[in-house]
Amino acid sequence: MKFCFVMPSFIKDAKGGSEIQAYLAAQELLRRGWEVYYIRENNQYYGEVKKIDGIFVYSLRKRHTKLKWLNSRSLLSVMDDIRADYWYCRGTISYIYPVWRNASKVGGKILWACSSDRFLSKQVIKELNKDSLLRKIASRIDRYLFQKCIRKIDLIILQNNEQKRLLKLNFGLDGKIIYNSCPTISVIDKDREPIILWVGSLKYNKHPEKFIEVVKGLKEKSCKFLAVGREAEELGFAEKYLEIEKHIPAFNYVGELEKKEVFRLFESAKLLINTSDYEGFPSTFIEAWMHGVPVVSLNVDPDKMIQKNGLGKVSGNMTQLVKDIEQLIEDQELWDEISHKCRRFAEENFDVKKNVNMLEKMIKELK
Repeated sequence: MKFCFVMPSFIKDAKGGSEIQAYLAAQELLRRGWEVYYIRENNQYYGEVKKIDGIFVYSLRKRHTKLKWLNSRSLLSVMDDIRADYWYCRGTISYIYPVWRNASKVGGKILWACSSDRFLSKQVIKELNKDSLLRKIASRIDRYLFQKCIRKIDLIILQNNEQKRLLKLNFGLDGKIIYNSCPTISVIDKDREPIILWVGSLKYNKHPEKFIEVVKGLKEKSCKFLAVGREAEELGFAEKYLEIEKHIPAFNYVGELEKKEVFRLFESAKLLINTSDYEGFPSTFIEAWMHGVPVVSLNVDPDKMIQKNGLGKVSGNMTQLVKDIEQLIEDQELWDEISHKCRRFAEENFDVKKNVNMLEKMIKELK
C-alpha cells in the first residue's frame, strides 16, 4: 500500500509541528511495510525525487502561503507518477482542493489532518497586523476553494474536541480525533537548571513578543530564558529578540534547532512557555511533558488537558503568566509533583505506535 504526504515543507526544510508529526507517522508506517511518499515545495530540488530516510520525496515549486493551488498541474504529474492509495494533507488548507481534483483522476482516498483551530472557522482569520490587499484576496480564494471541497474529503483528522465541535458547527461534518505523537523517551532524573523555554515558529498568532514581556518581568530572578524557532514571516520578531539579548544577558535567541538539540534543552529545562492566541495541539507540549517539563500557557489548553490533569498552568493574562512561572520556579515540591504527572500522562496518551494503529484502523474502514 502507498501512503503519500502532501505538505508545503518536509522536516529537512522546516521543523514545525506539522512536519514533525508527518515524519513520525511516516517512519512508523515504513516500519509496518508501507511505501511512503512525500510531496513538498523546494526550489533547490524542483522536479527531482530524493529518497530521504526511506521516504520518496518529490519537490514542487515554492509558492506563496495562500497560492499553493498554482502548483495544481505539476502536482497532478507527480500524483500520477506515485498513484498512492492515500493522500494526506496537513499544515495548510491550500493543497486540499488541488489534491481532491487530481485524486479524481489518479485515484486514492484523501485525508486531511487539521493542524489549527482557525482552519475550521467559516471566515478568513486575520493573521497579520496589516494584511495587504493582495493577501486578503489570496486568503479569500484559498478559503473558497477549501470550502468547495471539504465535504468531499474521505477522512478529516482532528487534534482536539474543540476542533470536532467547530467542524460540526460550521460545516455539519464529523471528524476523528488522533492526538499528536512523540516517541517514548527515557528521561534520567536530575536537578534542572532554571531554564524557561519558548519554542515555536516566530509568527503572528504565536506572539513571540510576549515572551519578551516574560523576560522583562522576571529579569531579576536567577533564570535563563531561551527562545527557539525560525522567523516564519518577515515580521521583525527575530530582530527584536536579538536586540533584547544586548540588554538582558539571561535571554538568548538560538534560532531554529534540530529536534535532538531541542530535546537536550527539554532534559535540562524547568518550564515551557506558550503565548499563542490559538493552536491545534502543539507538538512542543507533548515533547515537554515526555521530558517531565510543565507547560505554562497564556491561552492554549487543548481539551483542557493542562487544567484537568495538572500538567502546568493556564494563565489567561500576562500578569498571571509571570506569577505562575515564578511560583513553579521557586516551589520545587510543586514542580516535582507536576513534572511526574507530565511524564506519566504523556507516556500513556501520546505514543506514536498507538496513534498509527488508530490511523490504520480508520483508513481501513473508509468506503
